[in-house]
Amino acid sequence: MVDSGGGVAPARYRLKNLNCPTPMGQHPIGDVGPFSFAEPTSMYTLSIPNETFTVATLAGVIALFANERVKKTETSSISLFSDGVPASVTRYNGTLAIRCAGSAAEIVNRLFGEVHAFWLSAYGEQARPWQIRPAHWDELFGLFELARAPHTFLTTDQIDAEKAAARDARQFFSLSSLFHESATARFGFGAGGPPVTGGQVNGRHEVHVAYALLRNEDVPAVVMDDYRAVEQPFRYDLEWAVPLFDVPEVRGRLSASRWQSVSSVMRHAKQPVTAENIDAIVAATADLPETAGYIEVDDALFDAQIVGAEALPAMFGTPVAIGEPLNDFAARLRQLLADWRRDKTVDRADMERTQGRMSARRHRLECEMALLSHGRESFEWPNRVASAIEERDLSVLLNLLDTPDDDNRSSKQTVEEFHGVKLRGVKAKARRRAVFSLCGFDETAQREWEKADEQRRMEKRRHDDAQRARDAAQSARYKRTDGTVIDGVTHVDDAIASGFSEIRNWRAGAILQYALVNPALNEGRRLQAKDGTLAYARAVLERLAA
Repeated sequence: MVDSGGGVAPARYRLKNLNCPTPMGQHPIGDVGPFSFAEPTSMYTLSIPNETFTVATLAGVIALFANERVKKTETSSISLFSDGVPASVTRYNGTLAIRCAGSAAEIVNRLFGEVHAFWLSAYGEQARPWQIRPAHWDELFGLFELARAPHTFLTTDQIDAEKAAARDARQFFSLSSLFHESATARFGFGAGGPPVTGGQVNGRHEVHVAYALLRNEDVPAVVMDDYRAVEQPFRYDLEWAVPLFDVPEVRGRLSASRWQSVSSVMRHAKQPVTAENIDAIVAATADLPETAGYIEVDDALFDAQIVGAEALPAMFGTPVAIGEPLNDFAARLRQLLADWRRDKTVDRADMERTQGRMSARRHRLECEMALLSHGRESFEWPNRVASAIEERDLSVLLNLLDTPDDDNRSSKQTVEEFHGVKLRGVKAKARRRAVFSLCGFDETAQREWEKADEQRRMEKRRHDDAQRARDAAQSARYKRTDGTVIDGVTHVDDAIASGFSEIRNWRAGAILQYALVNPALNEGRRLQAKDGTLAYARAVLERLAA
């Protein structure tokens, strides 16, 4: 697509009507005075087979390099003509580039000077950022990217000459400084862009348009049309600008901070800001201090019934099967757990609300969900605990009850209520003894169980260690004498099956070597600690010995 003035409009700004007057440009942004330069304007014609593009600046020519048809065209089939100072198109490492005569400073000044002259002719001397069409804004800011890719517009000889001159002057050659100085002299800002409300600079065109709409500035219809052609023109923390863009009656009604909070609340409440409700919104927030944030604005709009209560999640509209209690113990434990979760959620919501970190709407929802969740508490876990007590499953009960006082409080309270076994406020040894007593174990039976349990734990550790060693050895590779490659597990298993039953080690310098040895043949098969075969061989021999 060809832009009638400044170059190819980027894909996100494809315009519906390209027969508009000479497109756009820009000028002394913010508080910067009128342009003090008057560079001559030029026109460039870039031709490829079956297509011709006419642009007003070298920046527009460079923008054309993003065009897929241009990029795919052989360099020899691309021609560039100018009615001013000549320029040509070439490729550097496969990437399209322009070439002009002159020093780096002269070429940089030419790039910005042409854009400046074009903007003067298109917009006059008093244009502001929001009055510039987005494609032309992008064209200007695209120039700053060239500082990171100097070969896009400078030859190697031109770059080397600049570096040599900088060395002779005992200075550092900085393209970024050249770009900043040239742009600032003409436009009053550099790569960071001009200032917006609050004094912060910003190079995003949509930011300047958003704040202009907020102040009810006169944004030209052609700029508005360009943004209407974009699917999502206001993103990345600019969603608050969408109502300003769509509803003119909203513009200029609230300060920036107030409006951003209002739009955020309305967006999260999934309610639009309209010409019909903007007066009510302004009235509802009129008495709030300027420092009021999201929570205060949310409360004010809720009090004025502009936003309603938050809807319950869909899960609360679906029945849930909570089951039946195994016995009275399970029923009591479920009640305590449900009460604890409800009270914990409500207390947290109350604290957040008191400390100003939660809106009234959200507080109401949190409390409502806590009350509804209380009735949806399942009997699954209480029944598991009750079953463990009935079956005297010490492994489960020790993990659950032989814990610090603040852990599993509901389970311990229920045990105390139903079985009279005190588990809280006692020393660790007495607590553990109480759990065994709950299961009918005297001290002798407890010692026997703990001894057997330790043996079980040791056996499990050995099994786990052996499995890890086997997994590691499985990845190792060994070559047999016949050239066959086998894994480490097969290497060890075959050796042990063939009578290699001893592990021996010796030093070779500073390195400890290992081998699986057949005592009768006095032969060995190599083992390694790092690949898992040594640990696997030890595990297998220990198992066989047992």
